[in-house]
Amino acid sequence: MLSCGASAQSLRGRVTDSTTHLPVQGAEIAIPQLRLGAVSDKKGFYDLGTLPRGNYDVEVQAMGYAPIFRQVSIGGMVTLDFATTVSYNSLKQVVITSLGNSTNTQRSPVPVTLISHRMILEGAANTAIDLIASQPGISETTEGVGTTKPQINGLGFDRVLVLTDGLPQEDFQWGDDHGILIDPYAVYEAEVIRGPASLQYGASAEAGVVNFKTAPFVPNGTFQGSWLSEYHTNNGYLGNSLHLGGNNDGFIYDLRASGELAHSYWNPKDGYVWGSAWNQGNARLTLGLNKPWGYSRLSLSALYRRIQVPDGNRDSTGRFLFDNPVGEKAAPTLSNFLSYSPAIASDKILDEYQAWWRNNVRAGSGSIGVDIGLTSSVHHDIDSGKIGENNMVVYDIPYSLKYQLTDVRKSLELTTGINGTYEIERNLPPPPAPYIPDYEIPDYRNFEAGGFAIAEKGFKAQGWRQLTISGGLRYDVTHFTGDGMSLDASGNIVPDGTPGSSVQFTGFNNTYSGWSGSAGVSYQLPHDQYVKLNVAKSFRAPAINELTSNGLNIGSNAFQLGNLHLKAEQGYQADLAYGYHGKEFSSELDGFYNHIANFIFADRTDSILQGYPVYEYVSSNTAILTGLSAYVDVHPAAAKWLQWNSRFSYIYTWLPHATDSTDHLPWIPAPHLHSELKLLFTDRPGSILSGTYFKVGVAHYWAQHDIYSALYTEVPSAAYTLIDAGVGTAFVKRKTGRVVCSLFVNCTNLTNIGYADHLNLAQYFYSLNGNLVTVTNQRQGVFNMGQDFTLKVVFPFGTTQKISL
Repeated sequence: MLSCGASAQSLRGRVTDSTTHLPVQGAEIAIPQLRLGAVSDKKGFYDLGTLPRGNYDVEVQAMGYAPIFRQVSIGGMVTLDFATTVSYNSLKQVVITSLGNSTNTQRSPVPVTLISHRMILEGAANTAIDLIASQPGISETTEGVGTTKPQINGLGFDRVLVLTDGLPQEDFQWGDDHGILIDPYAVYEAEVIRGPASLQYGASAEAGVVNFKTAPFVPNGTFQGSWLSEYHTNNGYLGNSLHLGGNNDGFIYDLRASGELAHSYWNPKDGYVWGSAWNQGNARLTLGLNKPWGYSRLSLSALYRRIQVPDGNRDSTGRFLFDNPVGEKAAPTLSNFLSYSPAIASDKILDEYQAWWRNNVRAGSGSIGVDIGLTSSVHHDIDSGKIGENNMVVYDIPYSLKYQLTDVRKSLELTTGINGTYEIERNLPPPPAPYIPDYEIPDYRNFEAGGFAIAEKGFKAQGWRQLTISGGLRYDVTHFTGDGMSLDASGNIVPDGTPGSSVQFTGFNNTYSGWSGSAGVSYQLPHDQYVKLNVAKSFRAPAINELTSNGLNIGSNAFQLGNLHLKAEQGYQADLAYGYHGKEFSSELDGFYNHIANFIFADRTDSILQGYPVYEYVSSNTAILTGLSAYVDVHPAAAKWLQWNSRFSYIYTWLPHATDSTDHLPWIPAPHLHSELKLLFTDRPGSILSGTYFKVGVAHYWAQHDIYSALYTEVPSAAYTLIDAGVGTAFVKRKTGRVVCSLFVNCTNLTNIGYADHLNLAQYFYSLNGNLVTVTNQRQGVFNMGQDFTLKVVFPFGTTQKISL
């Protein structure tokens, strides 16, 4: 039932079982565009409180029921009741917001991967990227357990845009020697757009978008929070996180404070891996108002990470060595490996400070959104835990102005606007003698601006939407201004032209501009089937490191040279998908073809500088990437206690007209299959246990021989199989059913095999008594983590919502 009155805007109603007509307690009702949610009480009632006037997508999710998706116009007091249908398919009609217009998984013509809050709670991870890396078409490059970056359809770094609540992460996206600076405990759920169709965000989304979402704001009139603690046996990972949230008649606040520590990790081939300890702390506060005219929110965040980078320095017996003796010790002992302080080895300090002010105001039948931010990313390379060798800071002022219109009756959505970033980078003062400063990129300014328009139109037949057409255009302009720099023999900055000095960087002014676009269609076939087709044109300007690098990157064990004459990449991609979503079975098969002109990558040369191989950025190639991804989920009605799902990804690349050793792109993930069997135990009346499950999973990675093998840029990787297992439950109060504590236990790499994933860049880190050695097979380098048991407990607390209808 849907009704409107003339009083203040609000949404409330009741959730019931469509067959028994009994109330459904604990159903989650959410408006993703507003990050607002509510939970139904024991009588099935919910109340989302005061809302801005407008048109919104509402989704309802409850354990054991099919998700419900509705579009609703809020113009007064609205009552909206939901009748849920029993189903264990949790993949149907989930709202996504990263494509510009709010849509859902079946209407979107672009392949979308969703990682739910339940999946995150039940999983085991060291970083935010670990949370998503096992999904179709998604992988991660690593340099140790705490250093991870996402890859979509074989492309990563500057080609993947990472967001938090729709806002861009501007923290050194181009570097492979530190991970994305996001607190994993701040991630409530995530959505991944696999393809260059997110026109709302610009050129950085050439491969796709990873949008990490924080927890929805709590229901009106409540205060809620949780305490989470986690421990991992392998690297001694200790994680704790406090979450507090409140909502008082539209005044909202949300606080997250977390800390993580880890010592060196262990595997059966290397033992403890020296240089893999790390620690991190993060605090994030959001204050805001939700009123009939719209909303306004201020978010402040500070993150500190100190992380070692394993360099693989060993003696002839394979024992890890210090880069420089520590006291009288040449090699780390067990106490060093088990130390939670990363200050003994060469490491990095990474600081990320963010301030965001987001506003959305109703304007006629649409809304105007104005966002502006200020971020500061500080990067320190540390030598022997005392002196910084490379110090830089990047300031960003991202901005966005957009207009959104939703016409529920006409099934039409339109978004248009402008956004971009102004960025300033400064090299910080050099370290004192005897340490030599290392300037990898110059001081520079970068201004990015783009305008876009995105539309989606649905067409109905026989009362339901069968056909959805969506598309849009965007035009981007990127301008770099780089300062020149000259150095004396000691590596200190001196005025240009100083006798005896050398030019480190040449001043430059580069401007890049280009179009991007997307057009797609999704069609709902009979019997719960659907097909999708999307074609897209992408544009990406070179990144600052690709243009200007001129120095040793310790984290990559490489001397990197930029190229000021690089051209902008121009990509053309087509995606085709077929899927089925039934009550007992769901599946989807996706295929893509991506043709990128002027493809930029670091090409290894036969030169050596400062004892390290030289890599030079080039853009004279055409790259072609193709691939398939698929998933299958089985959830039989006759066996509600059983769930089985499988995920598969395969990517093949080539560089036309190249030689046998250079005809594949480097760092392409091996084909892999993930399969999980989950047993659900029925809750017994009066039991203190609820939602108990047991799961076992198998992940198989095939060998990767399609590599860029010239000069041992890459080496072939061996196949391997991992077995994981997990169990979880919630302890509840018998009378009320309220959760007192949730417990999750997992074991990854149960059989404790030694392996090196193809995207584990640490396998190329090998030095013999301080002298770099070219890795010619995987066993020379550093392997991935061995067996790891994890324990996670969550204690929720707070007040409940009082609802009167």
